[in-house]
Amino acid sequence: MATKDEKKRLIYNVISAVAFVCVFAFAMIFVGPKLLQTVKEPDLFRDFINDNIVLGIFAFLLIQIFQVFFALIPGEPIEIFAGYAFGSVFGLVLCMIGVTLGAAAIFWLTRRFGKKFTYILVAEDKIQNLKFMQNEKKVELLFFLLYFIPGTPKDLITYLAGLTKINFWKFILISSFARIPSILTSTLAGSTLQNENYVLSCVIFAVTGVISVIGIIIYNKISKSKNNKNS
Repeated sequence: MATKDEKKRLIYNVISAVAFVCVFAFAMIFVGPKLLQTVKEPDLFRDFINDNIVLGIFAFLLIQIFQVFFALIPGEPIEIFAGYAFGSVFGLVLCMIGVTLGAAAIFWLTRRFGKKFTYILVAEDKIQNLKFMQNEKKVELLFFLLYFIPGTPKDLITYLAGLTKINFWKFILISSFARIPSILTSTLAGSTLQNENYVLSCVIFAVTGVISVIGIIIYNKISKSKNNKNS
């Protein structure tokens, strides 16, 4: 039998998935044909974005914030698109605004409603895997490292932050600035794709992929070693 939290989490996931499909379908019906046409010619695509800059920024920020809340959706494709559509630097700025707003909202909600809210959105065992951070004296350093290292479950970690004793503003500063290198590599890759520099794009993707794999290994080792000490 599923617990109440599992049932609520299932409902949340279904609603989120339906909402995502509806937004995607709307975009494909009304924007898709024009978007596909302009993607074939990068100059036309950039002109399309420039002519619809306010709407484009607003839509992108909503998608970015939605991605942070729905942690199962990977952030890298959205960051790459930001670089493709807005350039590496401005794309980075927009991504930073989106993830910061999303992280701030999640932190406030988890700090306000506690574990009951968190377990509705994230499986309890995933939070338990991060329990080594809750009583850690160097929690701020750990947050910085986990957000800085590519490949770590950053959006999942965001749900844990509100359950720790870390200060809200310290968390926002740490999580935001520590993300910059990984987001920048994604927006830079997207920008090189838009400029049809495919060789450089492949190099960036390859290097980022290798670093991400190393990051995942490091994260798993840290998680296991800390949890073993606390168990």
